[in-house]
Amino acid sequence: MPCSQLKRLLPALLVLPLAIAVAEEKVLGEQLLFAEPEGWEEVYADREGQLSTTEYVPAGQNATNWQEMLSIQILLGKPDADPDAMLSQAALHLEKSCPDFELQPIELGGVGDYPTLAVMVMCGQNTQSGHGEFTLLRGISGKENFYLLQKIWRGPAYQAETGPPVSLDERKFWLGFLAFLTVCDPALGNCPENLE
Repeated sequence: MPCSQLKRLLPALLVLPLAIAVAEEKVLGEQLLFAEPEGWEEVYADREGQLSTTEYVPAGQNATNWQEMLSIQILLGKPDADPDAMLSQAALHLEKSCPDFELQPIELGGVGDYPTLAVMVMCGQNTQSGHGEFTLLRGISGKENFYLLQKIWRGPAYQAETGPPVSLDERKFWLGFLAFLTVCDPALGNCPENLE
């Protein structure tokens, strides 16, 4: 997906309905504005306790046999969480199934009204799947919930210390995509006009 397509997604923002309270004709409460990439489809959605998860893969891939995935997780009722602490917990969870593991912080600037942090995670070989994995993670600390956005690549095993098995251009594009996603709340007046 070229950058021009990312720019065209702006008017086509979808409100991810996982953590949204809906009144008769008015959306209330904090919400994640999510633009589903063209040619991608939802393959999984579930809510277990306070965790909502939705996963997307490119057309032709599925929830089991995928090479690329977008995962959106919302920890409901987790207000003003520290993004550093939350991403550290997520990284520790990923590291449990990955002995060859590297993590690097990524600088994000000017990406909205909410505290955010991003990291790049390299897993040379996941012990559960046998695949090498590379993940861009972004955490957003909302006033009501915590949002964990992940772009994951899966392929042959590799050496994590040699760096990610994904081109710099592709990494830049998907980091831009993750940075483009935002949280808003109509009550705070920080949502696009068509949502208020």
